[in-house]
Amino acid sequence: MLTRRQRPLAHDLAATLGGRIAAGELAPGVRLPTEAAFMDEFGVSRTVVREALSKLQQTGAVRNAERGQHVVQ
Repeated sequence: MLTRRQRPLAHDLAATLGGRIAAGELAPGVRLPTEAAFMDEFGVSRTVVREALSKLQQTGAVRNAERGQHVVQ
């Protein structure tokens, strides 16, 4: 099993956001907060946020919307 240091931050963030989606905290059709909001909340870089959102897109949890925003599926 990987320790926290060995796991990429983007993986952890994607898991956290995926958990919020699964728990219904982020409802289908709702726009996600901005990258800047995630950066402030989690103390990570924009690159980490973008990688996490990309992982969520690959799983079908979120999709791209207009102007670069992401929407919960």
